[in-house]
Amino acid sequence: MFKMTFYTLIAIFLVQLIAGRDGEEGARIMAQGPSESAAPKVVQASVAGPETISLSQSDPVPAPLVTPARLVRMPGPALRPSPEHAQKAALTEASADASLWVVTANRLNVRSGPSTGNPVVDRISRGEEVLVVSDSSAPWVRIRIEGDGIEGWVSRKLLAPAN
Repeated sequence: MFKMTFYTLIAIFLVQLIAGRDGEEGARIMAQGPSESAAPKVVQASVAGPETISLSQSDPVPAPLVTPARLVRMPGPALRPSPEHAQKAALTEASADASLWVVTANRLNVRSGPSTGNPVVDRISRGEEVLVVSDSSAPWVRIRIEGDGIEGWVSRKLLAPAN
């Protein structure tokens, strides 16, 4: 097993040694044997003189070609904002007639939707002022807590108008 591995490595070394050279030089190395090819070969390089390139006025450089973009309407229905973005737009419109209300309960849960089945987003205490951004006559009102930037739903009967 050791002999076979050794001979395989030798064969790979010779193939790479020959394949890395040009055709005539590889054949010469194969004829001489690997012992002579191990000596380093010195190669001298020379640098060519500087070449001068002249451009005449008759060879103008062409201007880059600019193609104007055409706007094409994509097929399909008109695009509309997603529901969460539509709600934000409606809230900013509704915030123009928003009013300040005061919390009358000891602890009030702010929920993600207008029902006790929706998860609690935040809790606020008695005396805190909130901005009601939806219809204040509905049983559940949408509020915005200005300091925290939290928006949610609370029961209107636990709020009172601020003075």
